[in-house]
Amino acid sequence: MEVPKNASWSFKYLLKIRPEVAPIFVGQVQEVSTRYIWDKLRSPAPKVPWHHLVWFSGRIPKHSIIVWMAILNRLPTRVRLLRTGLAIETDKCLLCCEEAETKDHIFFEWQFAKELWGSILELFCISREPCSWEGELAWASLLFKGKSFIVGILKLAWSRHIYGIWKEMNADCLGIEQGRRKKS
Repeated sequence: MEVPKNASWSFKYLLKIRPEVAPIFVGQVQEVSTRYIWDKLRSPAPKVPWHHLVWFSGRIPKHSIIVWMAILNRLPTRVRLLRTGLAIETDKCLLCCEEAETKDHIFFEWQFAKELWGSILELFCISREPCSWEGELAWASLLFKGKSFIVGILKLAWSRHIYGIWKEMNADCLGIEQGRRKKS
């Protein structure tokens, strides 16, 4: 079948996967369910060790999305924006104006963020010095497992820490931009 030029992307996609989907409906299947189709179409992959830090019962969706983007290194930090070729003035952090704005720096190396995360952990009687992003992610992935109340609160605290700092950084960025517009 030739695809019409004005066809929507979803229709084009359905035509593209048609050969893969056809055998699902032709076989000796008694009952075709959404689950059955999903299992047949997706390519199974092992779960990442941090999935329970992002996708857990009781999560706050907007926090989870920011945490997920941070873990995948998809947040638009200044270093990342420069690497993609965007013309910005500097790679310095908007919050401290001293270090390069990287994921590591924003969430766990910037002194305020490090002290904040340390204070949050102290509320749970956890005494440890926060380290790099990868170190904290590995530590939290090992410790924040299970479905107990305290683990749920720790996961919420982790995601709120990441979300709160990212939100503050963007609020600061908007404030700088609005200040420039008022001066113009």
